[in-house]
Amino acid sequence: MTTPALAFLGLERVNETRFSLPLRPALSGGGGSLFGGVGLAAGMAALAEAAQKPMVWATGQFLSLTQGLKAVEIDVSLPAVGRHVTQGQVQGRHGAQPIFTVLGALGQRPEAGAGTWVERPRAPAPETCPRIDRRHREETLHQAIELRRAHGMFGFSQEGDPSGCGRNLLWARMPGYTIDAVALAIIADYMPSVLGDALESQVFCTSLDNTLRLGRPRPTEWVLCDNRMTYTEGGFGYGTGYLWSEGGDLLATATQSMIVRRPPVEAVAAG
Repeated sequence: MTTPALAFLGLERVNETRFSLPLRPALSGGGGSLFGGVGLAAGMAALAEAAQKPMVWATGQFLSLTQGLKAVEIDVSLPAVGRHVTQGQVQGRHGAQPIFTVLGALGQRPEAGAGTWVERPRAPAPETCPRIDRRHREETLHQAIELRRAHGMFGFSQEGDPSGCGRNLLWARMPGYTIDAVALAIIADYMPSVLGDALESQVFCTSLDNTLRLGRPRPTEWVLCDNRMTYTEGGFGYGTGYLWSEGGDLLATATQSMIVRRPPVEAVAAG
């Protein structure tokens, strides 16, 4: 029996259109700031609760870091409410300080023709793949996510050999939690790990936006993340991820724009 990933966020409802996200360490990506995928997930969860419809698409723009903050206030507006589709907006703030913005569409329509025209890559079973160690000195989100490297290099820690084609495959799961829209938003934010694979070196990045497009939910314990770097130029990069169930169903697609930085020479020398 698993728990909906919404419970992992700890999102608190204040009224019909306002929520509060307590910023406990387990929601940070390291350094005490909110993990980008958690920000998108929280905005999506608030939209879904306010609209009482399932998410179809969401994009988040990240405006400020959250070190030292206790909570983010989340305000939802639903400017377009239809019978089948609702479109909404979220503002995440700390007082007057903007933290993130999320836009999204929600709803469910009668089936008009189903199909998948992207091919799922072959990958060894997750249990046979090396585990990626994301331990930090402090508590972080990474303790709640199990990652295993199926192909290519995990660029955040330079584990594995570069693929030579700017593509890595990762297995991910959240033990004890259901793989739902919230979980997929969090897991999709490991897509920038392919940046180091593409450039075949340690590279730092900061997310400018996360976008998630969701298919129909399917039960699965593990998610296969097929991450692909599209380009890097002028200090920016753009990547795409395809998230697959163990059974071969496409669960979601993810895209992300990022600022790309080379680490200082002394950091590289120190390893």
